[in-house]
Amino acid sequence: MDNAENLVDLYLLTLVVEAGGFSAAAQRAGTTKSRLSRRIIELEERLGAQLLHRNARRFSVTAVGEQVYRQALLIREAAAAAEAAANEIKGAAGGHVRVHAESRLLPMLEGMLEGFSRQHPYTRISAMQSDGGVEPLLEQQADIVLAMGDTLPDSADIVARALGSVQHVLVASPRLLAQTEQPAHPDQIPDQHYLSHAAATSLRSPASASRRRSSPRFVSNNVSALLAAARAGMGYARLPRYLCHADLQEGRLRAVFEAQNKPPLPLHALTLQERAMSQAAMSFVQFARRHLALSHLPGVVAVDKAA
Repeated sequence: MDNAENLVDLYLLTLVVEAGGFSAAAQRAGTTKSRLSRRIIELEERLGAQLLHRNARRFSVTAVGEQVYRQALLIREAAAAAEAAANEIKGAAGGHVRVHAESRLLPMLEGMLEGFSRQHPYTRISAMQSDGGVEPLLEQQADIVLAMGDTLPDSADIVARALGSVQHVLVASPRLLAQTEQPAHPDQIPDQHYLSHAAATSLRSPASASRRRSSPRFVSNNVSALLAAARAGMGYARLPRYLCHADLQEGRLRAVFEAQNKPPLPLHALTLQERAMSQAAMSFVQFARRHLALSHLPGVVAVDKAA
């Protein structure tokens, strides 16, 4: 049995199965329908099993064909990964990874991209701000979405790959605390002293779900603007601890209501199913896990250290 010939024909089989017939698969493979059909028949003869049911009105995959297709797909994906790795090593284009993240995660992403680009100098990178939703993935505008929250996407096409968790802290400027009377509980913060992230949950404690904000003083989906507003004394803001750690250390901000802090928010890399991921995207997710484990960002627990 010629293994090299089998490899080629197994690849052709994956094209036929995915195209749902010989005509479209032949066009994709750059050959004729009759030639492609002969190659599959020869593969069936070498394997001693029928892989496809086909006639003028019906095309389907046999039970054996389904198993062979799944294994052939793994071979195809491994070949693609090997080619991508070889291209990167020899200095050719190492692929392209498109990462979207909500603004609260952009400073963290910046650190990841710096290290990733050093390790993968030939991989092209696109980094965009989004709201953390899965639409960029489903619309094929992103390969990875960094998302933070307790709710995972309800889609069989999306995989949530755990990276760790991020602690948030409620902060206010010393000037605001000196000029106003501090409430006894976060729910009692008046709206005129409330700064809200557009994509974030409210400042309420998990035990209290009744308080709803109707008109916060300041709302933004830009975490840098929210941080600046808190520094300026405009109000209380709930921010990732890693983002405001320096401000807390240097006294520009103070942590308040720490006893009512919410549990850390899970951090995930949302991707499509593994068979739809590029090698560059897989490499980025693996790097992100290592980066978080080694960077020791304040309030960030990497997945390999999480409970």
